[in-house]
Amino acid sequence: MSEILNIQGLYKNFGDNQVITGIDLSIDKGQVVCVIGPSGSGKSTLLRCVNLLEMPDGGSILFHGQDILGIPPSSLHAKIGMVFQQFNLFNNLTALNNCVAGQMKVLKRSKADSVERAMFFLERVGMLPYRDALPAQLSGGQKQRVAIARALCMDPEVLLFDEPTSALDPEMVDEVLSVIRTLKDGGLTMVIVTHEMAFARDAADRVVFMDAGRVVEDGDPKALFTAPKNPRTQAFLARTLRG
Repeated sequence: MSEILNIQGLYKNFGDNQVITGIDLSIDKGQVVCVIGPSGSGKSTLLRCVNLLEMPDGGSILFHGQDILGIPPSSLHAKIGMVFQQFNLFNNLTALNNCVAGQMKVLKRSKADSVERAMFFLERVGMLPYRDALPAQLSGGQKQRVAIARALCMDPEVLLFDEPTSALDPEMVDEVLSVIRTLKDGGLTMVIVTHEMAFARDAADRVVFMDAGRVVEDGDPKALFTAPKNPRTQAFLARTLRG
């Protein structure tokens, strides 16, 4: 497998609070990496640094060997897409136009081509029947599927998910996770911050456990969940899986 992301010595501070403390992490093309860990461990900040929604305070992030600081932000956000916990849809645009707007503005696609691609991905996530609906008319799970379709319309090489199911009612979680599983089958590189332990165990190629801004353990999902090596990982999983 060829490396697509390489994070070296990453640091991020918010004032006096050191949130990321020297992370090294490499991700290969086509891998699905789930990032787990307690609240406040720096998981979401890691993702936001990877596509420069937050500016790192130290270290480097390489995309295909190129420092992301040298990539124009609009190009970077297209190539390294992100799906947010709170959907971040444009409330005044229909599901279809949410998927069209970025293509026309950032990728300079024609409206016809943008609509065609939007329809394709809305169908892929099961949302084509709702193409004319506004976000206020959609359930949480439906909004998240539109958000995923919108990200896919930009032809990302890497897709980052920041707790994509945490804002959803329990019965809506499975519909979003099933879409992510479909993307995995299609070979898309994904980094997924999640608290869904069963999903991380079953769907990921690798699981990364973070605590206090560091990568504590990184390995095969089944090995990490059944026989974690680090005492901190052991304690977290014991408490999480028991609950």
